[in-house]
Amino acid sequence: MTDTEKIVTKTKEYILNLYSEGYSTHQNMVNGLKNGIDYFVGRKIGFETIKDEILTTCLTEFNERTKVFDKVGHLKMVDRIKNDFIKFVTELNVNKLSEVKPISFERRLKVEESKTIENRLKVNFDFGSWKDENFYWEPLCKTQNIINSIHFEDNVFKNQEVQKIVEILKSISGDRIFLLTEENINYEVETSSFDIDWIESAYCDFKTSWLIYVSHEGTITFAGEELVTGIENELTELIKQKNPWN
Repeated sequence: MTDTEKIVTKTKEYILNLYSEGYSTHQNMVNGLKNGIDYFVGRKIGFETIKDEILTTCLTEFNERTKVFDKVGHLKMVDRIKNDFIKFVTELNVNKLSEVKPISFERRLKVEESKTIENRLKVNFDFGSWKDENFYWEPLCKTQNIINSIHFEDNVFKNQEVQKIVEILKSISGDRIFLLTEENINYEVETSSFDIDWIESAYCDFKTSWLIYVSHEGTITFAGEELVTGIENELTELIKQKNPWN
């Protein structure tokens, strides 16, 4: 782990711990800091400027996230979170970080990366992400998608089925995939982190050869020849419950 990675990892660790200690309003605020630090995950170089870059980016995201708060108590909380964060990052000394344990990989995509993936998904699957208000995809609405797809009610998936899907995804796409969210904050994540608990989200790989759409209506859709074939071959009992509304 490079010195730059150590600074990024310890900063994200701080933010995740801060998030876990608070209630919903506090967590909503801290998410602003997380939205910033996630841009730096995976970065290995630039040690000379990394702390300044982290502060600039994280505080920009934090200010955007917290600008809706105007009550005195909330404003005090905003200032406390901000000042404590600045102090933590400023005082980080890599020479005193004897052992830094890696945390789960979750890198926020830059705007250009997101646009590339979204454009490919639109072309390949007629998937428009969430740029259109109240956007739905198969099976909640009919699209122009012609790629082989199957859908299920999400309550038929238990941990065993989810882990089997993870294995299928790894066999197709390796250890990293993309996660797209309704907030249009998108990530490169470890394939092993795949879950169906992300309501209104989608997963795909860099080539967009497959797509998984998880809706807020309790549906999950799988598209792409290799992915669908893998599910049909590996989840023979589950496949009996496919396409419940057809």
